[in-house]
Amino acid sequence: MIITQTHKRRTFVGCLNAGTDVVDSLLSICVDNAIFCASFSAVGYLKDVSLRTFDPARRAYREPTQHPGMFHAVSLRGNVSLRERQTVVTVHAIGAREGAAGVLSGELVAGEVMLVEFELATQDDIRLYRAEDAKTGLEPWLHVEFGSGPPPRKEDNTVQLAPTAVVADAEPPPRERPKGMDHHELDIREGDLLLHPTLGRCQVTANDGDERMTIRLESGRTVELHLGLLELTPAAPEGRKRMFKVAIKRRRP
Repeated sequence: MIITQTHKRRTFVGCLNAGTDVVDSLLSICVDNAIFCASFSAVGYLKDVSLRTFDPARRAYREPTQHPGMFHAVSLRGNVSLRERQTVVTVHAIGAREGAAGVLSGELVAGEVMLVEFELATQDDIRLYRAEDAKTGLEPWLHVEFGSGPPPRKEDNTVQLAPTAVVADAEPPPRERPKGMDHHELDIREGDLLLHPTLGRCQVTANDGDERMTIRLESGRTVELHLGLLELTPAAPEGRKRMFKVAIKRRRP
């Protein structure tokens, strides 16, 4: 579970340009206004929509289905978050296609705007990250990062070039930095300490032995972590307590 209270907010109200793609238009608003976390709702009329649904048996999304003609969007609801460092807009739609019986619903992949009026509310003091959940195949929020503005860049691993001249009393080469390990290799237990890059020093309070772990921050608040997104490196113990340094995994393109 991810739950946190936000305090820094902005609200946008408007209508999208006719003839544009609804998802691309919402993403453009986010890029132009430095929006990295938000929720929105909208109503209106679209044309030639593509909807996708999830197949729980296969634990995968089905191929998008195209619905030609006018689509009356009774409800468009969604949110803005991050995948890696890229802003992503997720839109869920309910509506009816002209001349067709019944109601259509699904995740909106594309659709041409005829008329769309929206309200968008930002949460500017957090960033939420999506990633694939190995258990379900869905792509939920699996990590929360506290702070405003764009996501921090990954540290540059700059290579220092050796000097061309011979240097006396040269120091020995630096030791190789220990590589992060999977949590299954480390047997993380209740009471262990973590050094998290955004949450700071925290203590493990529960570990389900699979992919989720509950930690307690120094503020006393508890947070659930998805271990599939983390790399852990043993660090110097603190007294009798084991300590692990946490790094967020970055999927490679």
